[in-house]
Amino acid sequence: MKPEILNVISRLSKYALLAIAALYVIVYLVLVFFRIQYPFELEWMEGGSLHQVTRILAGQKLYVSPSLEFVPYIYTPLYFYASALVSKALGGGFVPLRLLSFIASLGCFLIIFLIVKLETKNSFFAVLASCLFSAVFKISGAFFDIARVDSLFLFFLLAALYLIKFKDSPKSLILAGVLVSLSFLTKQTAMLLAAPIMLYCVLINWRRSLFFIGTICVIAVASTLVLDYIHDGWFSYFVFTLPARHTANLRMFARFWFEDLIRPLPIALVASIFYIYVQFLKSNKKNLLFYSVIAVGALGLSFMARLNRGGYPNALLPAYAVISILFGLAAHTAFQSALPKPDGRRNLEEISVCLVCIVQFFLLFYNPFKQIPTRNDLEAGKKLVSTIQQTKGDVFVPCNAYLPVLAGKDWYADESAFAELVGIFGGGSTEQGEKFMNELRRAVKEKRFDAIIINAPGDTWLMQFRKEVENHYALKRFVFDNKTVFWPVTGRRIRPEYLYVPKTYGINRLPAL
Repeated sequence: MKPEILNVISRLSKYALLAIAALYVIVYLVLVFFRIQYPFELEWMEGGSLHQVTRILAGQKLYVSPSLEFVPYIYTPLYFYASALVSKALGGGFVPLRLLSFIASLGCFLIIFLIVKLETKNSFFAVLASCLFSAVFKISGAFFDIARVDSLFLFFLLAALYLIKFKDSPKSLILAGVLVSLSFLTKQTAMLLAAPIMLYCVLINWRRSLFFIGTICVIAVASTLVLDYIHDGWFSYFVFTLPARHTANLRMFARFWFEDLIRPLPIALVASIFYIYVQFLKSNKKNLLFYSVIAVGALGLSFMARLNRGGYPNALLPAYAVISILFGLAAHTAFQSALPKPDGRRNLEEISVCLVCIVQFFLLFYNPFKQIPTRNDLEAGKKLVSTIQQTKGDVFVPCNAYLPVLAGKDWYADESAFAELVGIFGGGSTEQGEKFMNELRRAVKEKRFDAIIINAPGDTWLMQFRKEVENHYALKRFVFDNKTVFWPVTGRRIRPEYLYVPKTYGINRLPAL
């Protein structure tokens, strides 16, 4: 084939790769437009996040003794306080929390772009890396834009990596330490990646590393002591003690490597190894050390989080972010290696690299429509809220505690929070969990609630709770007559299923759903 034709095909293959890659970013932006305004949970823990923010806006402490009214999440508080600030400006509901996560996800795209751009001096491969990260939206749990801590936590980490790699002044190292600390204050597992980054800094320049390490130690220790003091020790209990009780799901050991990494990202993984190997061959010690350390650190962080019982694919975000960076760097390296070769051969290699990259993007194809709640979901939710609103007294919905609040009623503890206390994620029920369950049983026995709505019992605590409920309450009806509506589009698949009323009430106490 003539070199001129190969040259045209090479350019077209690059355009095709860019178009396919960019499509994932466009799809994500469209998804956000439809998802951000949905007034109900996209994922089962979003309601609990909203509860944390509501308490902050009401001037209440976040980490307190668990009770039927409120149980804190096991995360550090920065995301919830930042969401509260956004909520003050925009109003209540899920929109401010999701908006913060969305902006943070765009920040992740930007940092990945900047790292690859500065490393390669080439915008094409920087865009490619960012697009690959956007393409892992579905396999990472579709968590980029929801009311959870993950996107903000990852943004701070990536921003710190950017400073450490490309800036070496004391000020930049201090700022990198601040960013890692902010990531820790958003999600405490950030320290699992901070440790290998500290090692890198020590090996590169141990004197300057003190600016980075010292900043993290001061902020992390000081913030922990202050938060613990303010909250009478409950901060450490929820943020450190409870997560330490999680047991490992050994089935995830093989699943992490084969189902989470190799199956969806085989080409990106090989490309990542290829890039690190090239740095070894070139004796580029700084690049070799940096990218090896962050790859091991990010994979280790994701692996440890995924291995936890209850660990969801959102745990994979740090690993996917680093793999995306290495993917862009490897594609650029492959193109560079083809430059000295004759035109025809160079074009063939460029075409081959583009085709391989296109295959990787096709392997990540997903149906975006399944990530958007339907009109039927919206109508079912509105109907349920209307029914709760028409109930005169309190309504307890442990798996969706935010629903009564939408109906103008009081908050109660959310299952996604007190699940930690009662041992759903391993370790057995805690002393605080037993106290909580005793309080809940007492409330049921005294018929404190005019209605109780629970999901299908699967967890041990819920099966026990259902038996307690049925001693004092009567099953009125199934909540929905449609098996397909009002399921969260991601995360744990639960929804309100059974509606109970006190046995002394007439069967027509509540309106039909």
